[in-house]
Amino acid sequence: MVTNLPAEAKAKWIKVMDAKTPEEKIKALQEFLSAVPKHKGTENLVMWARRRMAELREESERSKRKGGGGRSFFIEKEGAGQVVLLGDFALRSLVMKRLTNAKREPKDLPIPGMAYFEDLQIQLINPPELIVESKVMASKIIGLVRNADSVLLAVRNDQQLSEIVEFLEANGVILGKPRGKVLIERARGGRGVRIVIMGRLIDTSEQELTKFLEEFGIKSGLIKIIGEVTLDDVEKTLFENVVHKPAVIVTISQIRSDLPMLRIAEEKDLKDLPRMLFESLDVIRVYTKEPGEEPSRDPLVLKRGSTVYDVARTIHSDIPDNLKYAKVSGKSVPFPQRVGIMHVLEDGDIVELRTK
Repeated sequence: MVTNLPAEAKAKWIKVMDAKTPEEKIKALQEFLSAVPKHKGTENLVMWARRRMAELREESERSKRKGGGGRSFFIEKEGAGQVVLLGDFALRSLVMKRLTNAKREPKDLPIPGMAYFEDLQIQLINPPELIVESKVMASKIIGLVRNADSVLLAVRNDQQLSEIVEFLEANGVILGKPRGKVLIERARGGRGVRIVIMGRLIDTSEQELTKFLEEFGIKSGLIKIIGEVTLDDVEKTLFENVVHKPAVIVTISQIRSDLPMLRIAEEKDLKDLPRMLFESLDVIRVYTKEPGEEPSRDPLVLKRGSTVYDVARTIHSDIPDNLKYAKVSGKSVPFPQRVGIMHVLEDGDIVELRTK
């Protein structure tokens, strides 16, 4: 249900989106909260905003401590995506030992390690034990999960899985892929809002969506609708108060769940896990190619649903405006051919850009 915020709150949210530094964002969020009416429809939004301010204060403290020693709980992303491990400590340690070069066990701080899938690296983050009763530790781990691209649940039984799922949902994190998602890419300038639909809008129209976004100060940019999406989904994307995270389960027993699952009896059974983690990241590899040359061996890693436009913009912001045509070969076309700038790509596609 859309929260139907008053115009004052929407105007203050624009300031939140425009804020650059953690300090500016904290101040803007405080002003935003002061304009949000307090009722049941805004409870989750208010809870998220307060949690976000706490995360920003920690980020600000980290920035101040830079160069002064000490390690941060936050881990910068590397590789094709970041996966946070939760659940049984021994199972998590087994995964880290088998798939990465990480040697240490997490005590007070999370331990990162790189796993390999074909020509990509996937970053695994193994945090300390989750103590739900400790609000500080619980908040830090939720921050890791919300920042990550996927979650690996290492569990021995249904009860362990249920406890983790309940904890995450209570903190605005829902495991599994949503029926639809919205990608909002704001842009400066007066080109207007461009909507690309790779699915369908439910109980709304492109005109209503454009008007809704303009009320939040988004008057120029690219909006991608993937799957089935409502205005409520768009608002949740704007506020990020509820997030969906793909997940993979590793277990030693039979677990009741609709999530992708790998049941293991010994270390060698983990050989399929890197592929499952790659699939959970919902990304594709795109290989660029110069005319008359071999495709690059180092792929661009883009979100599933990305287009030729996204490839061109990733290489250089000026290329989309000067693109003459693109030639694509791979899964997204029946044979190598020229395609339009909004052609949706698939994993492994080779793209050759020709500029004017």
